[in-house]
Amino acid sequence: MKKRILLSMLFLINLLILTSCSLQPENEKLLDPENPITVSVWNYYNGSVKDKFDLLVTEFNDTVGADMGIVVEAQSYGDVNKLADAVFDSANKEIGAMPMPDIFAAYPDNAFRINKVSELINLKEYFSEDELGEIREEFLTEGMFDGQQSLKILPIAKSTENLYINKTYWDEFSAKTGASLEDLATWEGLAKTAEEYYKYSGNAFFGIDGNANYMLVSAMQLGEELFVVNGDNIRLNFSQETAYRIWVNYYVPYINGHFAKSGRFSSDDARTGLVAAYVGSTAGASYFPSEVAIGDDYVTVDVITLPYPYFNGSNAYAVQQGAGMCVSKSDVAHEYAASVFLKWFIDFPQNTEFALSTAYLPVKSQALDSDSIIAEMDNENISNSAVKKSIVTTIDMLKTHSLYGIRPFEGSYEIRGIIETNLFDRVKSDLEILNQRVESGENRLDVINDLSSREQFYKWYQEFTVEIQSVLKK
Repeated sequence: MKKRILLSMLFLINLLILTSCSLQPENEKLLDPENPITVSVWNYYNGSVKDKFDLLVTEFNDTVGADMGIVVEAQSYGDVNKLADAVFDSANKEIGAMPMPDIFAAYPDNAFRINKVSELINLKEYFSEDELGEIREEFLTEGMFDGQQSLKILPIAKSTENLYINKTYWDEFSAKTGASLEDLATWEGLAKTAEEYYKYSGNAFFGIDGNANYMLVSAMQLGEELFVVNGDNIRLNFSQETAYRIWVNYYVPYINGHFAKSGRFSSDDARTGLVAAYVGSTAGASYFPSEVAIGDDYVTVDVITLPYPYFNGSNAYAVQQGAGMCVSKSDVAHEYAASVFLKWFIDFPQNTEFALSTAYLPVKSQALDSDSIIAEMDNENISNSAVKKSIVTTIDMLKTHSLYGIRPFEGSYEIRGIIETNLFDRVKSDLEILNQRVESGENRLDVINDLSSREQFYKWYQEFTVEIQSVLKK
């Protein structure tokens, strides 16, 4: 505790030095420890993430907040979509909606639509160039609006996606078939391995947790950012060639039963043994099962974590995730107090503690060091094998993969929902058609070949592009 108090005192000293050198020399005079102001923070955290965040908020209130006159009050909506709707309702001053929070967690597409109706502050007004320069560049640029002129979202913890594999199942499969983990580096190799696993076991091998992430990142890997943004001019950039490679490595394995997904999260499917592997968020590493239910019995399993797959001959991209924090336009005192809390939150050691305890990454470049992270994991007594392996894998991925996040634009919030559901809904619908046609006497392989034909691909491609274009034209 003495160490934490000392660190808080050092943070205060550094803050005062930086503030005195910035464009806001009078801001600290707006705060009074005898009459503290309240800063509301809305988030979507739940479970252990919420517990850690709330603990850090209490620590801030007891140290820096008490010294400066700031009380942070955190409220969780438990779900990112519920939070997005709550803030959007507040921004639009809907009947029954709460007043806008001082700080709220948001992804770029939701921050973009909120900023259209209720101004968010440019965080560059409260953070110096030196302070922002400490943050890893791609984490920071995701929150830049107005052609990179203004910073509307401050990154506080970031995640990406890993390939999670049931090591217990894999070792047996590999020993009997010669399957290699090296084949799982590419989407083509993964699809081929899933086919071999199906022949070996009669079960699906793999599932994809985030369908929109798969579509967006795959397009980037294949050299076509899905949307070209030029001011207010937004263009869908999705050639038939790129779309077909996505179709072949997504729709075709699903319709053949080589891929599967039945629950909301693929970790649920891994827990029931429906799949032996999946691509999912590093922030969800703790949900990889330590046991798999087989009837009334449970089998203990271990985990392998691998980097996010890429297409043969393509660039290695992976999604950049993790909502940042936005600050609502209000008065200078509340805006400044909000910035003090955020500066403290992304500082060491609290940001690293928050990130590692939840399998996120800290946002400052200096903190993204394998040795330091492993040491801090041991210090934090992080024992979850999947979390530890995921963090190490992700740190290595930062050297080999480029991280990508879609730039927000008018309609991007709605469009992301379409991308998330469109192709997977097609899979679910066609699986029902497949079963119906087989039950009526048709050959299963013939039906699969029909459903996955070029003609059916063209039909889906046209329907998908028309649906996207209908939103872009609004």
